[in-house]
Amino acid sequence: MNCLSFIVRLSILFCLAATSAQAQSAMELYRRAQSKAEMQNYRAALKDLDAALALDPRLIQAFNYRGYVKDELDDYRGALKDYNMAISLKGDYSEAYANRGKSKRKLNDLKGAIEDFTTSIALNPNEKDAFLGRGLSKQDLADYDGALKDLNKAVSMDPAYGKAYSLRGQVKLLKGDILGACNDLLKAQKLGYSPPMAAFKEHCN
Repeated sequence: MNCLSFIVRLSILFCLAATSAQAQSAMELYRRAQSKAEMQNYRAALKDLDAALALDPRLIQAFNYRGYVKDELDDYRGALKDYNMAISLKGDYSEAYANRGKSKRKLNDLKGAIEDFTTSIALNPNEKDAFLGRGLSKQDLADYDGALKDLNKAVSMDPAYGKAYSLRGQVKLLKGDILGACNDLLKAQKLGYSPPMAAFKEHCN
């Protein structure tokens, strides 16, 4: 092996080691951001995610999670940009579609939200949050039958899904099914999810 060949190989090994270290550091920052977000320290989590993506611009899950953090900070348009990037890097990322649907709904893009939730469900039929989000969006459009169908699906997928029971109860109230609504609101309460107290007190006491 001549000297030049040895130097080239050594340089390649050094670059590979540096890339691997960067990727590992980016993943560590991503995990630390998750821990901070779980404690609702979203601003600190956002800083870690920015740093992680600076080290590894193709860390797909970090784009998705930064979108979630921005959504929690009410930066819905910023969240959309990150979800768009995650989806551009991984076209079958069902969770990113569901998350983007949530942000679109908050921006009152209900048609776009429903399209994203539907895509998420097509990619992963077990994405219960996508059924819940689509049900909420249909409720916003006064499509109560469609909303009820999606919320029924969410509950059937997870019988301990308190939020889904609460939201289904609210849709049933809008449809005039007081008994069914109260049963769902009580179920949500038993599961630890507080129902809307005004509606609960008015109809279920």
